[in-house]
Amino acid sequence: MNERAFYSGEGLHVAIYDVMHAEIPGGDDVAFFRGLAADTGGPVLDLGCGTGRIAVPLAAAGFEVVGVDRSPAMLARAQTRADRLTPEVRRRLRLVEGDFTRTIAGSGFGLVFAAFRVFMAAPDPDSQLLALETIGRQLRPDGLVAIDLFDPRLDILAPAESTEPMHHGTFLNPDTGRPVRVTILGRQNDRVAQRFRQPWLFEELDALGHPARSEVEILTLRWTYRHEMRHLLVRAGFEPLAEYSDYAMAPPEYGAEQIWVARKKPS
Repeated sequence: MNERAFYSGEGLHVAIYDVMHAEIPGGDDVAFFRGLAADTGGPVLDLGCGTGRIAVPLAAAGFEVVGVDRSPAMLARAQTRADRLTPEVRRRLRLVEGDFTRTIAGSGFGLVFAAFRVFMAAPDPDSQLLALETIGRQLRPDGLVAIDLFDPRLDILAPAESTEPMHHGTFLNPDTGRPVRVTILGRQNDRVAQRFRQPWLFEELDALGHPARSEVEILTLRWTYRHEMRHLLVRAGFEPLAEYSDYAMAPPEYGAEQIWVARKKPS
């Protein structure tokens, strides 16, 4: 069975993405980013916008939104979602294929955000710093950046390897009406580089519950400790304003979310 990176093709994972992530860790991020957009007045840049899960509601709320993603398949889903909007709302949304660490999608943004752990796809501190510098080049003075990571849990990340499969759930494929079973096949932790590698198995089941189609995608993310993240933000020219453990703005908590809000310092 061939392996590929997350979201690198039009497959089962992309098809069930919205169903699988109807709820995400930390709570209602759409409302959170909508509130930040209102505070800044926009326009808004959504990094790793995927299927438009957040970008489309923000455009519907009246904000000018640009969504950037490196996956053509995910952007195609976002475009399909956008096509269902009124012409007025569609004009407020622009989708761009690109790598969030280096793609310049515009300038003068009031808010740039990387939701649902998108920032963790940057594989090392140099890439993270490059991403923050790229964000800074697109923000207006005093504009805000918001970034969501998970706070590292040492009980999960300290072991070098786990080979125990974990059932992640079964989700209905809206394209075929068939269930898709999702299994995380294990985890390899690089404790020096602070990166982990997880193979995810996606199996579309037939009427008898047997796999009729199977695909494996590899998730690779880098975890970042909170003081390290603060240092990266400051080094990139940002003033950290807040860190929350969820989208209800609870204070920092070990093992929960790291949701950072920072302001671009005037040059």
